[in-house]
Amino acid sequence: MSQNNDKNGELENSPIKGIDRREFIKRTAAGAGAVAVGMVMGGCGTSSSAATASTVAAVVPSKSAWKFAVMNDTQWTQTDDGYNPDGTPVGIIAKLNQEFINKGVKFVVQTGDLTEKASSTGTTTATKTVNGTTTTYTYSNTAAEDMRALFAQTLYNAGIGFFPLRGNHDSAATTATEFQRAFPQAQNGQMNTTPADVLSLTNPDADLQPSPVKTGSAFTVGSNFSSPSSSVNNLKGLSYSFDYNNARFVLLDQFNTVDGFNADGTTAYAVGTTIAGQQSWIDTALAGKPSSGHAFVFSHKGMITEDHVDVLFGSDPSATNSPGLDAFITSLKNNNVGYHFCGHDHMYDRSLVATSDGTTAKVMQIVGASNSSKFYYPASPSNDVTYCSGKRQTLVKQELNTIGYCLVTVDGSHVTVEYYSAPAYPAPVNGGVIATTPTLTFTKRETFGYSLNGTQFVVAAGSAYTTVQDTSTAGSGTVAKVLAGSNGYTVTDPSGRFFSAVVTTGWYAANATASDILFLRGMSASLGSSQTDIFALSLTYDKTKVTDAQIQAGSFALAAPDDSGNWTNAVNKSTGGTKKFVLGAWKSSYPLGTYGVDTTSGTVWAVVNYNGYFAAVAGV
Repeated sequence: MSQNNDKNGELENSPIKGIDRREFIKRTAAGAGAVAVGMVMGGCGTSSSAATASTVAAVVPSKSAWKFAVMNDTQWTQTDDGYNPDGTPVGIIAKLNQEFINKGVKFVVQTGDLTEKASSTGTTTATKTVNGTTTTYTYSNTAAEDMRALFAQTLYNAGIGFFPLRGNHDSAATTATEFQRAFPQAQNGQMNTTPADVLSLTNPDADLQPSPVKTGSAFTVGSNFSSPSSSVNNLKGLSYSFDYNNARFVLLDQFNTVDGFNADGTTAYAVGTTIAGQQSWIDTALAGKPSSGHAFVFSHKGMITEDHVDVLFGSDPSATNSPGLDAFITSLKNNNVGYHFCGHDHMYDRSLVATSDGTTAKVMQIVGASNSSKFYYPASPSNDVTYCSGKRQTLVKQELNTIGYCLVTVDGSHVTVEYYSAPAYPAPVNGGVIATTPTLTFTKRETFGYSLNGTQFVVAAGSAYTTVQDTSTAGSGTVAKVLAGSNGYTVTDPSGRFFSAVVTTGWYAANATASDILFLRGMSASLGSSQTDIFALSLTYDKTKVTDAQIQAGSFALAAPDDSGNWTNAVNKSTGGTKKFVLGAWKSSYPLGTYGVDTTSGTVWAVVNYNGYFAAVAGV
């Protein structure tokens, strides 16, 4: 066999399949619907090549993978239209519940603001208009909280758990007490045990939005529940942690306790100091996560956000006014917390948030999209620039004016987050509202993740991806390298800041492959598209797993799973380009669609424009 002879073996020379990007164009047109930032406007192919299907199963992800979902603020601030009672957007909640049922999640976490009018005692007078007829009704703060609890019943009926948090809109001490009663699962994981009076709550919209009827029996989700301790358990079931499978979940409540004191039971409660008072419990909870497992943290307010100035530790994210924030971020980093999920800002925003020096520790924060009637818009200049000299935050992705949720899949060492959304079309577009529940057709907008056995790389806009290099610890010692490509997205957010790509690697052990399986994610892509910047990727391979004949024929290559779950030549899944085989080393002049085997270095390589699973596979 000729070794590394750079001969072009053109086994195929045909266009590679393209994808329809009309949905992306529709969402970003006119600025009135979803505003997407963090995208690459690349060319697309328009026709498909006929690739011979492989019969080698990729077997990723594994059959033991499991899912949970994260939703956010559920507030209805407008006139009740007959579907959204007691300041609660039941029309949106009902559609999200169906999404979660269809996706087969084990449970749902909500990051606070369960309703609009539960932050103070007393009654609220609501206006209701249906078919031109206007009426009024009144409800209490506890009834508003109970309305949210009532419409979680749909999830329980489907065998799905629900773990809520409070927010600043359900911050009253009496709401805290009612939360403990209406959501007993926050103390013990017992689902479908909502109190009878909550299930029979008066529903002023029952004719158009009927209350769910309880079915089935109680069931338990999670184990090892704990809360910050004090002599009166004033945060029991408000801030809480639990385990599910190989992950620990820590949910943080920073609002009025049942007795007006912080976690120690003696210091007077204050919204800016209560989480700092819980830090020792947070440290213990995170340190005790399952062995070789994951940890996720949830709160209502974020560490730093785009519209709201107030944050988890104080009135703004500066070191002066959020004195406990650095210790919190350091704790999350030291305990390998995968993600910090929060709400409050009513927009989808993903970023790395750092300690005040910008370098000591960084954690990925995911601010969830609105599940409400109201939407916010990023400040300019940004809160990071105004309060932190631009040191705390590295932007990764952002989408405005949508209703959305995150679907999280845990597969052993690997975590994958899929963000789904639907355009809401608020008025005005820079911080507006909707008057009725829109038609919500949810589509996947982005996929990202991390792996405990992989590495994270932050690639600034305009910078090269060639820093992405990793060696597998999954068994074969496979080496992955990005040989070429750069983060081509140079558009800025509304405050003028650029977006970085957070690229992650992960590894599965070889399985009928000539290498371990690389899980590559995070290169820049348009929201709503799987197409990334064009890049060249190589993997080393085990030379005992392939024959000279397979190499010469071009049927041994860098491969990726096809839609049927079988391995296919990696370039078959690219958007655009022309498929061409090279027996020899990669060269910088090779365009999209070129793939090859370098027998001297023992690598397979390909020029592609998507992320996912990759391996060296014979017979493709």
